[in-house]
Amino acid sequence: MANEIIAALQAAELFRDLPQKQLKRIRDAGKEMSFPAGADVVAEGEGGGRFFLILEGTAEVLSHGVHRADLGPGDSVGEIALLDGGTRSATVRATSDLRTFSLASWNFKSFLGETEVMSAVIGVLCRRLRSAEASDVQ
Repeated sequence: MANEIIAALQAAELFRDLPQKQLKRIRDAGKEMSFPAGADVVAEGEGGGRFFLILEGTAEVLSHGVHRADLGPGDSVGEIALLDGGTRSATVRATSDLRTFSLASWNFKSFLGETEVMSAVIGVLCRRLRSAEASDVQ
């Protein structure tokens, strides 16, 4: 299990450029969480301070009740919540039994003083912002 989580973190956009030592520390700061099919992992408009990386299963992203995306192993949600703990911009609902690695913002904040981690977070947020802006133009 522990090596599976390290491999999943290494493949995730947010963590892929981090060395093994940091990945192990991040793994140790989080925990596995499971959700049955039909359960909300996060709910739009609710506060959130937790990141989820899908290890097994599938989920869908709903914004204002409209289906926006499908998620599967290797996909993640809640990168912004790791930083600000603000309200969720969408609902993520398990479409099959779902197993995730989860990291709380208060556990992640200690890593933000590390240059590699901060650089990775900024890169992800910039890509997401550009993607959101591009879809607003269409």
